[in-house]
This record gives sequence, C-alpha cells and structure tokens, in this order.
Amino acid sequence: MNRAERRRLKKKNKGNDKLAQKISTFSHRPDACSACEAAFDAKSKEHAQTWRVVVRENPTRVTLFCPECIERVKEVLDGKRNK
Repeated sequence: MNRAERRRLKKKNKGNDKLAQKISTFSHRPDACSACEAAFDAKSKEHAQTWRVVVRENPTRVTLFCPECIERVKEVLDGKRNK
C-alpha cells in the first residue's frame, strides 16, 4: 500500500469515526421533550420524523423537542425578527 492509498483510507475512516460518535450520543437521548416534558415514543414513526434532536458538542448534551415546542420557538423568533 503506497502513501496516497494510506492517506485516502485514513480520511475515509475519519468520517466513519465521527458518524459512530454521533450515533453513540443518541443513547443519551431523553424520553420526553426537553421544553414541555411531552412523552416521546421511540417506536412511533411519526415521532421519529417530526421531533427534533439537538446535540451540543462541548459539553456533549442531547436535547429533544416536540413539534409544538418547535413551532412556538419559530413564532417567537419570527416576532423578534419583525420588530
């Protein structure tokens, strides 16, 4: 294996390491909305598609938001932007 191939392989594996790290943070996902404490059903396809997960890197913190809370935040931000 020459140097170029080793660099290419190292670069490819670096992306896999980042993905593995992000996937492992999902095990720390809360079971309820971080804002209103609405229950999250991990087996529900609708919840999986509509709820938002936010991962902060430093320090690592995982938060979960329901669609209603997401809409409230959008309304507040739109109101502040229009002023």
